Amino acid sequence: MGKKVCIIITIFLLAAAAVMGIFEYSNDFFLEIDGTKINKEEFLDAAAKKKYEVISYFTQGTGNNVDAGFWEEDRDGEIPYKKLADAAVDDLRYVHAVYSLAREKGYIEDDSYQGLIKRWMVENQERKQKIAKGEAVYGLSEYTLDLFREYEMDSLQKRYCGDTGNEGMTISDEDRQVYYEAHRENYRREADRTLDYVKIPYGEEGLGQEEISSLRESLTAVYKKMDGAHTLAELAGADKKLAPYLEHVQVTAGELSVLSRTIGDVLEYGWELAEGESTAVLDEYGCLYLIACTEKKENEDAALEEVKDHINKALREERYEAMIQERAKNSQTEGDMDRIYFFLKKHIDN
Repeated sequence: MGKKVCIIITIFLLAAAAVMGIFEYSNDFFLEIDGTKINKEEFLDAAAKKKYEVISYFTQGTGNNVDAGFWEEDRDGEIPYKKLADAAVDDLRYVHAVYSLAREKGYIEDDSYQGLIKRWMVENQERKQKIAKGEAVYGLSEYTLDLFREYEMDSLQKRYCGDTGNEGMTISDEDRQVYYEAHRENYRREADRTLDYVKIPYGEEGLGQEEISSLRESLTAVYKKMDGAHTLAELAGADKKLAPYLEHVQVTAGELSVLSRTIGDVLEYGWELAEGESTAVLDEYGCLYLIACTEKKENEDAALEEVKDHINKALREERYEAMIQERAKNSQTEGDMDRIYFFLKKHIDN
């Protein structure tokens, strides 16, 4: 009897030890990046940010088939929860690179997660007080932690890139020339265009179906008669029903942004027309359209001097990003990934 009791007690103790071991293993989280300890909340926050990206990776962007067993299912040699843990660690390395550089430059005093949370709370409190006093607040009235981090990281990038004394932020004439030649298509001015068009907003005007059909027939008849010798302006101008809707516009490169806000739909439908071409009769979103390009004149590329500031900004941002990526790549990460995988598996939810 005593022997049997001893066996039972031994089995119980071993089982208890195993359970305690599993409990300890699941809660024993340790991760350091360049000596900075990453706590559980920071890791889980990083995993949450990468969750949709990993789901999309395994579902070809559809987001489908995510059920209770999704994270632990072996998918062609890859397990989703492990991929998510790896993605979270990579994200933390990148974020740490941004904040450690900012601390080195004196932009922030504390590059830890706790420091981020303190700055977030202070920022929201200051905004709350300004709103209560009736003062102007630009941007959001209150930030979520994720949005605040995006805002702060963007601000840190701008501050670094705005100081030409920082590493990589001095741009030479040769640097600009090389960049300009490599991205010349970005500095081509749009061609100047002259467009004649008829736009009938029948939905906005509340026209009846019979009247819409009549206008469509008239517009179609005009389209069929347009042969170069007979233009849209001439034909539509001679039609009493269509003449009130006939417009003429000259679209220069300098005025494009302004015109896109007022006749963006016309520009969209007629943008690819060559000189002498027209659209067919279009019926889109409660409007009838017929658009003709009567003249198209190509412009020269923008001169290097005109886009100098844009190139400087682009080069500085590229160099900053490359620097952060290099810092993240070379950061020293300490932690048992098997334990990290186990920890995430126990905390992940669908």
